[in-house]
Amino acid sequence: MDIKKIISNYHNASESKKAEIREKLKNDFSLLTENEKKEVQRIFLESQEAVIQEGKEALGELKLKVELERVSEYVSMSYIAKNFFGKSRQWLNNRIKGNKVNGKSAVFTNNELNQFTSALNQLSEDIKNTALRISS
Repeated sequence: MDIKKIISNYHNASESKKAEIREKLKNDFSLLTENEKKEVQRIFLESQEAVIQEGKEALGELKLKVELERVSEYVSMSYIAKNFFGKSRQWLNNRIKGNKVNGKSAVFTNNELNQFTSALNQLSEDIKNTALRISS
């Protein structure tokens, strides 16, 4: 019994098919020994933890995208990409939007995210200082 495959099939199934899968699993599970049942439960819990982790990561990426879309209207992402990362605007845009690059979603490393935060902080300080100087 390939639990991971069954779980994947279940998540991709229609509601009526899910009911069939649940019934079959219930019957198959009743035929297992106690040790086999424990192993199935362990694998199931591991797979659910992985799903939860993937969800947390996706939520973090979505939050980043929403927050950055707000400021991207008045902050030059090209400027940030070039001056803080030495990269193209497309490179930065791929990470903000989580676009696929070479078959994988482009995401910020922790270091890059810290660097991006620092860039935004520096730009906000520059804007604030400029406002103070011209208002004097």
